[in-house]
Amino acid sequence: MARGRTNASIGSELGLSEDTVKTHARRLFTKLGARDRAHAVALGYQHDILGGAA
Repeated sequence: MARGRTNASIGSELGLSEDTVKTHARRLFTKLGARDRAHAVALGYQHDILGGAA
């Protein structure tokens, strides 16, 4: 997600359906309190979940 990949692309790499990736993404947004993908990625960097502070 942080690399700008689509749900379909992520699913293909992980051997999951696009719908499964969407479900996991929605749950992640809820847990992070994120509005959308971009907000989730920003929060990931801010909280050093993605390897660097913003």
